[in-house]
Amino acid sequence: MMELVLGTNFDDALVDRVADLPVRSFFAGFPVSLTGAGRPPYILPEVDRDGFRRHLKAIHHRGREFYATLNSNDLGLKEYGPGYLDAFLREVGELLDLGVDGFVVAIPALVEAIHRAHPDVPISVSSFARIRSVSQAEYFLRLGADTVILEEGNRNFPLIRGLVRAGARVEVLTNQTCIRECPFRAHHLNTSSLCSQPGGDRLWFEFPILECGLEVVRDPRKLISSIWVRPEDLSAYEEAGVHRFKISGRNRSTAWLDHAARAYTHREYHGNLLDILSFVQIKGPSKALSTLASRGVAPDVVGPLREAFAELDDVVIDNDAFPRGFLRRIAATDCEYRNCDECGYCGTVAEKVVRIRGRPPSEYRPPFKLPPTAGLLEAFGKTPENVLADHAIPTNPH
Repeated sequence: MMELVLGTNFDDALVDRVADLPVRSFFAGFPVSLTGAGRPPYILPEVDRDGFRRHLKAIHHRGREFYATLNSNDLGLKEYGPGYLDAFLREVGELLDLGVDGFVVAIPALVEAIHRAHPDVPISVSSFARIRSVSQAEYFLRLGADTVILEEGNRNFPLIRGLVRAGARVEVLTNQTCIRECPFRAHHLNTSSLCSQPGGDRLWFEFPILECGLEVVRDPRKLISSIWVRPEDLSAYEEAGVHRFKISGRNRSTAWLDHAARAYTHREYHGNLLDILSFVQIKGPSKALSTLASRGVAPDVVGPLREAFAELDDVVIDNDAFPRGFLRRIAATDCEYRNCDECGYCGTVAEKVVRIRGRPPSEYRPPFKLPPTAGLLEAFGKTPENVLADHAIPTNPH
């Protein structure tokens, strides 16, 4: 039986709006916590302890669960300091007192600590742990986790079937648009982890998203080879033993979250698939670059980059145009060991379903040469509060 796991924006109305859907659990966290919570604070809704407790009561009133995200993959070595683990367990206890039912965690030592202190509390292994093998997952299961969340490996069906055989409850993240085998992923996860901890640098934009976006700008076929899952393809996972599907978007509006959850509940979506996907790569960098341009930052770099992203400001993925058996064809391909040009399948599909300013990818001309971007790292760093207020950039825009 299908279970949806839905990110929440702490709007109590969301709980009522999706009450008729198979949303079994919600997940979220405080924007800043001792361990960090896997998303930078600038994109998340503010919530105080009273609002947190009230929202969990609304969730429990509808018979649903809430998982708190303590899922950073990098603690900045603070975990080696005296008293850190005790402070962590106090935070866990406080969250349980607020009504939290379970936790999403990425670091094995923290999984073990929670399980020893609270052996009956369920623990999900975060996608930040980057599980890519059964053996890797088994370490977490032995430490006390019961669920493995797949993001990067969510089109790897041998892995999925192996995890199910190993006794893991597998949860598949459905609507992220991260590129396949992303080389910027580790830097991105560390950035999100560290800036959501107390005293961390308060970034206003995450540089790896710009790098990821440029990969799509250079080759829009990557929109198809990315790691999202169509609502129409959930049955392939159910056949492999997966019944738990995660929908991210805890920085989105209540209407957007409801819209996405209904698409996956009904196992179909008619229109632009990007309407229910995160699609961080184009609009986020475009707005960030606009902010830099308004401040006169590195015009010889920012200007050409803005022009390159502007070419993809009107992108559609026609979900009704996909060939039958799309995901099953992907599942039968050893994507990790083949070059995309060698296979060519995603490029063929992109030509059918992707439209850039109304034209197929074959009519798109990628930028011939772009300036190096590493020099912009400092520009996205710590910023005065008044600049943050004026120029905060949503990672998942819409």
